[in-house]
Amino acid sequence: MEEDELGFEKKQTLFTNNDSLNYQKEIQNEHINKLFNKRFSIVNNECYLLPEPTSIFKDYLWKIDELQMLKHELNTIKNCLNNYDLGKWQLHTKLRNSAKDVMTRLKYDIQPELLTQAWCKFYEIVASFPLIPVDYIRNTSKHFTSIHLCEAPGAFITSLNHWLKTHKNAHDIQWNWIGMTLNPYYEGNSLSVMIDDDRFIRHTLNHWCFGEDNTGNVMNLKNLNELITLSELHQDIFLITADGSMDCIDVPAEQESVLIHLHFCETVSALHLLATGGSFLLKMFTIFECNSVCLIYLLSCCFNNVSVIKPATSKEGNSETYVVCTNFKGPKVISPYLEKLKEHYEHGPKQAIFCKHDIPHAFMKKIIECSEFFKSQQCLVIQNNIITFNSDNPKMLHDIRQIQRVVADKYIKNYNVKKLESGEIVGNVIMLGKTTSTNEYKKLQGSYNERCEKQYLAPLDRIKSFCNDICKIEFHLLADKFIKYKFTKLPKELQICLGKRFHTICSSKFCSKSALKIKNGVDDLLIKINHKIQFPSVESIHELEAEILHTSRHKIVVFQYTDIYDSHKMIIEIYDALQKLNNGTTLTLIGYSLFTHYSIGLLYIISCAFNSLKVTVHNDLGLKITLHHYNYNLKVLNFLNEISVASSEAQRQGKAIVEIISPLILYEGCNLCYSAEEFNHWIIKAYIHYALHTLKN
Repeated sequence: MEEDELGFEKKQTLFTNNDSLNYQKEIQNEHINKLFNKRFSIVNNECYLLPEPTSIFKDYLWKIDELQMLKHELNTIKNCLNNYDLGKWQLHTKLRNSAKDVMTRLKYDIQPELLTQAWCKFYEIVASFPLIPVDYIRNTSKHFTSIHLCEAPGAFITSLNHWLKTHKNAHDIQWNWIGMTLNPYYEGNSLSVMIDDDRFIRHTLNHWCFGEDNTGNVMNLKNLNELITLSELHQDIFLITADGSMDCIDVPAEQESVLIHLHFCETVSALHLLATGGSFLLKMFTIFECNSVCLIYLLSCCFNNVSVIKPATSKEGNSETYVVCTNFKGPKVISPYLEKLKEHYEHGPKQAIFCKHDIPHAFMKKIIECSEFFKSQQCLVIQNNIITFNSDNPKMLHDIRQIQRVVADKYIKNYNVKKLESGEIVGNVIMLGKTTSTNEYKKLQGSYNERCEKQYLAPLDRIKSFCNDICKIEFHLLADKFIKYKFTKLPKELQICLGKRFHTICSSKFCSKSALKIKNGVDDLLIKINHKIQFPSVESIHELEAEILHTSRHKIVVFQYTDIYDSHKMIIEIYDALQKLNNGTTLTLIGYSLFTHYSIGLLYIISCAFNSLKVTVHNDLGLKITLHHYNYNLKVLNFLNEISVASSEAQRQGKAIVEIISPLILYEGCNLCYSAEEFNHWIIKAYIHYALHTLKN
């Protein structure tokens, strides 16, 4: 393998420098063919057997020396990137990505619904492997259900729909689907583990299961049980996909260990749900550690065919691979083990799933070969990207562009991608609009070493660093600028949704990832040094009260941005205030959060009882929200009472209200949703400057 790697690297050098056109074309073709054949067969109808159920989770976590050596070699190469600025490096690798033109060609020639890199990867796999037992389905009930775990934003689903509708043997199959993913409308979910692009989700909410606690967290056993209950209503589950991952940017050397618990939960979920003959597609990364090997062995005992593939459209320099498992042997094989597996579901396996001696030597040898195969190719790509990082060789750029064009042609031809004439699930036109951008977030990351250095700065210097970061975010608001709104159309009914209680806003559809990460970083630092502040400050609130309370018919309700998030307190104080208001009174809210669907929905509802709503940005207060001229509205008060009662019941259950209006209805009826991000950026900026001021004094 080492000789092959060095030979290919040598050829790569020649490919960028050799003047022979024929030789150059030969090397290009070799590179492209390898790009489309990054796959390794683990099981091809071999018969591996599971050990007795009583013997699992009995051994300490063990290691395989050959795999640990491969891990060391890969991390040595990856460590060379520690001083590279993340944004610049990712731009460089994007420009050199051999499959860069695939999405462009698909966008203009095929126009897929919700086209993303995930769409391309799934289409490759479904067109290359018998993921769907088409002949069996057509000869029996002619319908099947697929379940998609960790699926946001939904591109596997739209890609599968495209394949089914354009595949000549599958277009008449009746297909239903269920998605489970971290709920983009639940603000207790961390952005480091969640994709919050909801363009597709908001239009297909009836297909999504967010579990018992409404988080959508597949690693919660109660959520799995709810998914199992829901799936019992749908026969013939012949496909389960699991595309989960987490942000491992700060622990790049231990990506596999960080993700093993997630992969375990995804695998156990699939084995609970899948019908005999079905398929399971699992995203994994490296296979160096004990329980990754055990998971692959578990799957190898449960499926007749198991392969590991890195799609051509997967980023070449990362460790991402997909485990493709087809022809499930059936529940009878795995049912004796399910309860034991579920015992380790929520906390993850702390011991080896299987004893080392229970895994056949022949299987272990295949895993080592597989890991060597993918490691070698990844290292080669990283090394070539390092060599070319500072190069402006025009011939080199010309060569890679030529490869990119050929790869796009080959992708469309190999996988027989055709335009979908009809049958979109939602439609691109409907989903047009704002998407979550990560460019700004990447720009603030710097290099890995720079991020590590920031962790050791003195508290005051850390806050200054956060101030510098927040100032890099573009602001369009000026102090004392205001925006006025008028809402009159109440929803016909509330859609109250309970979920797991949270006290820190970890994600928000109404704030950029960059800004919220900065805010939470400041919060964590202040807690660490035991420095408590109130924002808005008591002095600022007193000044405002002195300014406006001498005016008749005026009431102020004060919250604190620095308090823990408490949805119950919010409804109690708002409902209490409105019950006591006289007609014509103006209500001012200070420190009121606009970060959650619940808080914006609540503000939208009460605004319908006033002539207008004005939001003013303020250096010392963050926002001043003014509701002008109260008009008694029985429906509004009834809604608030309904929310208050539901919130009290949620508290009794140890939960909280997370939504009161469906996101689709809220976005259509409340244009405040579309300016909330600017307001929240202003709040964060004002808060960080105030925190810096208090630390200096």
